[in-house]
Amino acid sequence: MTVPAPPDSPPPVEDTTGPRSEDTTDTRAAEDTTGNDPWTAPGADRGDVTGSGGAPAFAAGPPSWAPYPMPVSAPRSGLGTAAMVLGIVGSTLSLAVILFWVSWLPALLAVILGAVGLGHVRKGLATNRAAALAGVVLGITGLLVSTGAGVFVVTQVRALNEERNAQEAAARVRAEAAIEAAATRAAQEKERAEAENQRLEAERQRIAAEREKTAADDRARRLSFGQSYTYPDGLRVTMAAPERYVPSTTVFEAPRNARIVQLRITVVNTGSQGVSLEGAGLPLVKDAFGGPVFTLIDGSGRMKILPGSLAPGEEATGVSAYALPAGAADPFSVGIDHGVGAQRKNVVWSGSPA
Repeated sequence: MTVPAPPDSPPPVEDTTGPRSEDTTDTRAAEDTTGNDPWTAPGADRGDVTGSGGAPAFAAGPPSWAPYPMPVSAPRSGLGTAAMVLGIVGSTLSLAVILFWVSWLPALLAVILGAVGLGHVRKGLATNRAAALAGVVLGITGLLVSTGAGVFVVTQVRALNEERNAQEAAARVRAEAAIEAAATRAAQEKERAEAENQRLEAERQRIAAEREKTAADDRARRLSFGQSYTYPDGLRVTMAAPERYVPSTTVFEAPRNARIVQLRITVVNTGSQGVSLEGAGLPLVKDAFGGPVFTLIDGSGRMKILPGSLAPGEEATGVSAYALPAGAADPFSVGIDHGVGAQRKNVVWSGSPA
């Protein structure tokens, strides 16, 4: 077994410790096929060490070989490979838009390591220029894509925020408008309620006033003998106090133990138009229990009947007699109805007989 030696080293030494192969030929002792010794020059005698002219033809000794290049391991650097790997990782991550915040770091490291690797290549300290350059390119690409993705995401987030703010502002405006509308409706409802309450109060007051007026009118139409009442059409009626009456000649006989009284009614037209006395000429007389009283018709000529109508300013007096039943004469009442339609009113005079 022989070990190769560098060109400037001496010839290799044959290993004699091991067995020699029968096919192994010692190149230093073998002769060529021509029978010449390889250590002597052609045409020289092995016993003669000099050439022609007495000069030695070939110097005895080991032969020399021409130098040849030995393979030298090329210097490499891991920075370029690391830059390329980081560039691939960064550019791959940058494709996912949501990972832009992660992809920029390996891409930036790829650019830095690739630049350092290219510097080592220029200085002869590394030979993987392609890997370093690929790392720089991929890193720059990853940075650009991640930057664009970041800008895109930020823009989208800002747009979403602006849209959300706009929606919130619109919602606030709608809420404020709804609140204002509700307040307006409430105010309107309150105003309507107040107006309705005022209307109801006015109606109650009107009804109360009408009732009071009716009650006052009823009180005004409940008189004592000797008082006067003026109707809306201007007819004033005065019922004089009753007087005891002694009949002379009667058509019908008066009831036994009856108290006979005379009633004098005076009417005056105080209005500007004529009035009808229909119904007022015959008053309605009732005893203390509300029963009708017998009308005494006297033929002595003392009885007077009211006319059917009165001209403006005209006055008339009616005289009539009545027999009040014993035990129901005090008090008794005299009523007169006068007027047309809703203007018709009943006036009642009451008191003790004479």
